Amino acid sequence: MPKRLLAALSAALLTLSLAACDRDGLNISATQAAGEDFQKNTHQSTTSELRYAYETEDGIYIQLKGAYVYYIDKSTKSVTILCGKPECEHNDDTCNARLAARSLCFYNGKLYYFNGDKLIENGQAVDYGDRIYSANPDGTDHKAVQKLEFTPSGDTNAFADKEPIIHRGVTYFPYCGVLYALPLGGDIEDAEKIWGDEIEADGSHMGNLNRLTYKLWGDGNHVYFMVNLEQSDGTYKDTLFDYDTISKETTQVWEVPGADEVGQWETTGVSVSQWYVLGGYIYFYLSGGDFWRSDLGNGKTEKLADTHEKTEYGSAVFSDDYLCLMNDGPEETGSSAAIGNPSDYIGGDTIYVYGLDGSFIKELSLKSLYDQFDTLESCKLAFCSGSDIYFVADASVQTWSGGVGTMIRNRFLCCVDIDTGEIAQIYNW
Repeated sequence: MPKRLLAALSAALLTLSLAACDRDGLNISATQAAGEDFQKNTHQSTTSELRYAYETEDGIYIQLKGAYVYYIDKSTKSVTILCGKPECEHNDDTCNARLAARSLCFYNGKLYYFNGDKLIENGQAVDYGDRIYSANPDGTDHKAVQKLEFTPSGDTNAFADKEPIIHRGVTYFPYCGVLYALPLGGDIEDAEKIWGDEIEADGSHMGNLNRLTYKLWGDGNHVYFMVNLEQSDGTYKDTLFDYDTISKETTQVWEVPGADEVGQWETTGVSVSQWYVLGGYIYFYLSGGDFWRSDLGNGKTEKLADTHEKTEYGSAVFSDDYLCLMNDGPEETGSSAAIGNPSDYIGGDTIYVYGLDGSFIKELSLKSLYDQFDTLESCKLAFCSGSDIYFVADASVQTWSGGVGTMIRNRFLCCVDIDTGEIAQIYNW
């Protein structure tokens, strides 16, 4: 299987099920993953340890250790690496679970992921550029199905976040600062330009470097994209555009509000801390501020909840049912004051849960984890699935010998049940 790049997650629980390794494929059927629309709730992780996930009816695919994909059974919370090859040690490119993906999704019974390939063929290095791959739900039969670069490695915005999405059978992807749409599996030469400035010189694509990063989103017949645009005064603002997939029209529908409208926060007037589009509204959180909602039709903005009453700073993940807030603080200062831990702790020991209308539902304590692991430094939110909030706890420690530091990694994938407050430790690595 081709060598993949990048990552965002890692691995299975103490109940890791490797019994499946006596056969070539795992017992995961295509009917468990029939996704068609872009999946909102799994695209908001606040931790680099688990950036990519996709939820199906019965389970969740996650990528850990920067490369390997695992499957979580939602009912039992057991975890299985997505490889059933006999004798596989799951530590190199021959492992079916090694995707090193920069996105995960399901469509028509297939797992799709995105990465870049530079392969050795007949003794020569061949650069295929960024491509989308498909695989069976059990981790077998990996195939390149679509190019995402007109020229391999020719994207002039090579260091920008370029995660594509698949929504209703169409791939949406940026290249050289320009956003394109292309039916899944189609020829890139048939890609339709949606938005962006492009200058062509000598056959190369040169994009507007002030529009490096798109965050893409799908909701019904609309595809949204957030771009941090340079303003006339030299400042930047998060700006949301709506591409109507029926009319093929693109419209600016929102930009980050100013302090005169929503008050001060960590990145006042520049960007929001987290956002979520659903049913014609954008829900957003301002760290150092509150939960807000704007109507994308008439532009009206309203405060949903005074979260600064719970915690001065924080990070958030949303779902179609909940707004979930963790009480952490700015990384550069830590959050010891917010959670009452010693100064070498950076926090995240309480989750505040709200409804989409801003009503406060429950406070969930994670303090038992800090009591259990005296080296636990932080907890960071990954996503919300039903009544389960998934997060990564980091109890890594650094030791020193002869002036040389060694990091001993110890991270836990956990979830807390909103209804019961029960915490499950799912997997550690």
